[in-house]
Amino acid sequence: MDASLILDRMEMEQARSPEDLHAWVMRKCRELSASPEAKTFARSGATLPKKFYDEIFPLSVFAAHQYRGRTDVLVEPHLGNDNFDAKITTNRGSQAEKLFVEITYAKDGHDESLRMEVLAREGHVFLTGPVAKSGRRGAPNRLVTVEPEAVSHTKTVENYLQLIESRVTAKARASYGRDYVLLVAVDDYLPLIQESDWQLLDQRARSLINQLVLDFSRVVFVGVAGRLFLSYTLPVLSQEVNAL
Repeated sequence: MDASLILDRMEMEQARSPEDLHAWVMRKCRELSASPEAKTFARSGATLPKKFYDEIFPLSVFAAHQYRGRTDVLVEPHLGNDNFDAKITTNRGSQAEKLFVEITYAKDGHDESLRMEVLAREGHVFLTGPVAKSGRRGAPNRLVTVEPEAVSHTKTVENYLQLIESRVTAKARASYGRDYVLLVAVDDYLPLIQESDWQLLDQRARSLINQLVLDFSRVVFVGVAGRLFLSYTLPVLSQEVNAL
C-alpha cells in the first residue's frame, strides 16, 4: 500500500463530533506508525502529515477536552489558506453557533525536520543537543547529525517558554474577531513535563497575554500529550492577573 494514501484531504476536512474526531485521529496515528513506509511518510514534512500532526491532532485534543460528552458539536478542520484552521459548530439547527479556531504549534519546525531526518535514517534521535548538517536535502552527500548534550531542565523549560511566547506574540499582528479562539499546541511530554512547569507557563501566559492586543475571544494552551489545558478568556485577563 502507498503510505501517502493514509491521509486524504477530503477525509481530513470532514466534520465530526469531538468523540469521532478523536477516534479518527487515534486510528490514523496507528496507521502512520504501522510500517517503515508509513513512518517515513509521517516524518516527511509533506503537507498532509504536517497538517495532521500540527493542527488536526491538537484540535482533537482540544475538542475532546472542551466538549466532552456533548452530542451537539461538530468539529470541521480546514486545510485551506483562509485565516482559520477549523470551524466548530455548536447547538445545531436554528440556534447554531460557529466558532473559528486558529492553531499554532509552539515548536521549532526547522530543528524538528532535521531531527526527523536522523530518526528516519537511524531509527532513533536525541531530542536535545546541537544539530549539524551538510549537503542539500536529498543529495548523496547529505548528512545530518545530532550530538548528545546534557541540558538542565530549568534551561529547557525557559527556552521553550520563550518559543511559546514568540508564537503567541506573532498572532497579535493580525485581525481575527471575537468568534475566534487561538489554540496554542505545546509539548507537555518533554519540556513541560512537571506540574510546576505548567504553573510557570500559566504565570508567563497571563503576563504576556495581558500585554498584547490579541483579537480573539479566548487563548487556549493544550498539551499534545493530553495532560495540560490552560484557557484564558479575553479581555478579563487583566483582572485575573491583578488577583494573583
